[in-house]
Amino acid sequence: MMPTRRLLLALPALALPARAQGAPVRGPVRARQQAQLGPLADGIVKHIDAQEGQRVTRGQVLLRLDDEVQAARIAMARAAAEAEGDLRQAQAAAAEAAAHAGRVGNAARAGGAMPWESQAAAARATVTRAAVDAAQDRRALERRRLELALAEAEMLVIRAPFDGRVFKVDTTIGSPLTRADRPITVADLRELEAVLFVPAGAIANLREGAVMPLRLGAPINRAVPAELRFIDRMMDAASGRFRCVFAIANADEAIPAGVEAELSLA
Repeated sequence: MMPTRRLLLALPALALPARAQGAPVRGPVRARQQAQLGPLADGIVKHIDAQEGQRVTRGQVLLRLDDEVQAARIAMARAAAEAEGDLRQAQAAAAEAAAHAGRVGNAARAGGAMPWESQAAAARATVTRAAVDAAQDRRALERRRLELALAEAEMLVIRAPFDGRVFKVDTTIGSPLTRADRPITVADLRELEAVLFVPAGAIANLREGAVMPLRLGAPINRAVPAELRFIDRMMDAASGRFRCVFAIANADEAIPAGVEAELSLA
């Protein structure tokens, strides 16, 4: 059995050989922002408001599910939230009770009414004020129900989460969709990322913010400048490599996502 000290001294031999540390590293290029979108509720497709290749802005409606039932719920909730009859009636009763309590109180102090009559009038005024509070609480509750109905309606809509371009619309009007479906893909190719796994022996020569050339594969077949945006300092122990993310400007969208990027470590 090898002594413990000799075993520890032998561990550095597990590092990558020099020729492997100097070899180029490769990785895929992807859109920095990309999302596969679906509804938050089950339903039938009513409108498709986006086409493949169309540029969209954040918040723009891309698809709507059938919302006829939800629209009726919203109308009922709005009518209840805006109804003022109960509140006005309670306010009128409270005003009348307060005036009556004032008159009876004055009469009681002048000896024209019994103390119990003044107490009864004051109690009625208190009850009617509580009725006003209850009516106001009901209106507040109905407003919350309206907000909930409007939020539920948003679950039937797919919106663009950021500025970008629509790359896939995989559904048709009248088709059923579930919450598990992702029929629309949106991406912004104006800024790309290349994710490369760099050997530990080369990481000391890299720094975040540095601009370095990355050679892109077909169909680009040329080098482009890329900024080293992030070095993941949690090394993958199995491979002895660090994940590095490079940003590539692509304002004209000439570089497609999915091409291979190569970084020379020579």
